[in-house]
Amino acid sequence: MTTKQVASVLGVDVKTIQRAVESLDMNVERAGSNHTMLFDEYEVTKIKLAIENHSKVNALTPKTNLERQLIIQQAMQIQQEMIQELQDKVAKFEPAAAFAYQLCSSKDAIDIGNCAKVLNRHIGRNNLFEFLRNRKVLQSNNIPYQKYIDLGYFRVIESKYTIPSGETKISLKTVVLQKGVAYINKILREAQNEN
Repeated sequence: MTTKQVASVLGVDVKTIQRAVESLDMNVERAGSNHTMLFDEYEVTKIKLAIENHSKVNALTPKTNLERQLIIQQAMQIQQEMIQELQDKVAKFEPAAAFAYQLCSSKDAIDIGNCAKVLNRHIGRNNLFEFLRNRKVLQSNNIPYQKYIDLGYFRVIESKYTIPSGETKISLKTVVLQKGVAYINKILREAQNEN
């Protein structure tokens, strides 16, 4: 193939072919009065690879300030897209993470009302009491059965108060421990799956 033919096939000008030949320090056959270069298939392939590699290097190496700015803008746009993807993932898992954090950060116990809020299962305090009574976790007076206290799910807090007549009374309050919150979450999920 002649220089013009190779240039035409590769979609470049003749000077680009000549520069590639010089950069590769190729010893090519010349023919005719104008000393046109002749190439075999192997030489054309070498020239093609040299031009492609040179183009890739030149494409990555900005020559002007405008090219540098465009590359920086593209990099910043890609970075913003990556940040947005990560923020979307965080937002997706945020409710579960908040629940896990509240559950783990509770060193003590929470009352049933707060338990209902933490679980975020669209069930209020009174409905949660009723649900636990129906599941035979709580007795009719909202005190847990001993089995669930022994399992470490609940604790009953006894507090004293004085009424206006001066008489001292005792009240019992059921509070939920960490394991209990997880257990209630589990049985609520099971109940939803049953329906």
